[in-house]
Amino acid sequence: MIFASDLDQTLIYSKRSARVGLNEKWPDIILAETLEEREISYMTNEAAALLKKVNGMMTFLPVTTRTIEQYKRIFFISEVIQPKAAVTSNGGNILIDGKADEEWKRRIAGRLIGESSPKEDIQKEFSRISHSNWIIEERTADDLFHYYLIQQDLAPRDEIEQFKKAAAVMGWNLSLQGRKLYFVPQCVNKWEAVAYLKDLFREDVIAASGDSMLDLCMLEAADYAIAPCHGELNIMTDSPAEPLLRTEQKGIKAAEEILTHVLKVYEEHKMNKHGASIS
Repeated sequence: MIFASDLDQTLIYSKRSARVGLNEKWPDIILAETLEEREISYMTNEAAALLKKVNGMMTFLPVTTRTIEQYKRIFFISEVIQPKAAVTSNGGNILIDGKADEEWKRRIAGRLIGESSPKEDIQKEFSRISHSNWIIEERTADDLFHYYLIQQDLAPRDEIEQFKKAAAVMGWNLSLQGRKLYFVPQCVNKWEAVAYLKDLFREDVIAASGDSMLDLCMLEAADYAIAPCHGELNIMTDSPAEPLLRTEQKGIKAAEEILTHVLKVYEEHKMNKHGASIS
């Protein structure tokens, strides 16, 4: 069994995104990521222990929109947990035993040419609604997709929602996650990378978790899916991912609930598989 999970605001959290109220007691936490000696993200002690258990019982697969370099900063996962494989760059790169899978890179490079309009074309279309009063900066991730840092309160959300439709016709997906507006070619997606590893590792069942629209394709295709009750997916009034469970806990505590659920699914799957082999 594979447990494929998004990381930011699903398993790991900054103090800002942890959603611990002013009058709430902070749970016991461990440091998960640093950058230039600054503490960046955390997990609760309980979630960290549960993740170690998950990694020991099944194939844990981190699946993140982060670049390879950004993923490796999460030392608790990349160095302590040390999963056999990881999906980075929103599915554009796959790491196996810490090294990029060259076959997957070749596949993605070929599909980018044939399935999505050039980056310059979608940028030109986007310029019709973009403005310096709400766009702060543009960045490129591993030469696969790009995203804008934005002023959330000034962003024209209705126009962005409308532009998503035009982008889809051009072979691109848009996702607004906090201060970041992502532009990602449709072939660069989390599910197809997970499916590739499912075949490579000869696994039969996938459980998945994630909080954003960029996770939705993975959640829809998984055998079991669970999402934290916060984030981009939570504001959808009609999620097409069924059955999509949602946590009762929000923020950093949601990770504990997700991991507990995955362990339960694993035990149920093992029992069912064992029962079927006996019969």
